[in-house]
Amino acid sequence: METAVLIGLALALLVSVVQAGLWWHTRTLCLHAAATGLQAARTLHATPEAGQQAASAFLTRAPNAATDPVATVSTTSGNVVVEVSATAPHLLPIPGLEFRLSQTASATREAFTTPGGTP
Repeated sequence: METAVLIGLALALLVSVVQAGLWWHTRTLCLHAAATGLQAARTLHATPEAGQQAASAFLTRAPNAATDPVATVSTTSGNVVVEVSATAPHLLPIPGLEFRLSQTASATREAFTTPGGTP
């Protein structure tokens, strides 16, 4: 009897550790996709669409690692913000439990300046 309980607890612990690893991996993918999109969107004369396409392309190269990816890019005159969100895969299909993750990367927009500091 005690062995059955311990095996059940060990199995639950193993599934939890693997699920945490999948969550962490999806979080890391979202962060790197946001950084990739930021690099594409902050260059001189780049459009927000270029950043969005770069972030989405990064996530599509990692199949089955993140589902329902969404990349949004917002720009102001001096800053670019890229937010990427996705859902981590589930080991057990538990209704109502969703591992939706979101990561953000931001930086200043590149600009051409002269040695005197004026654009």
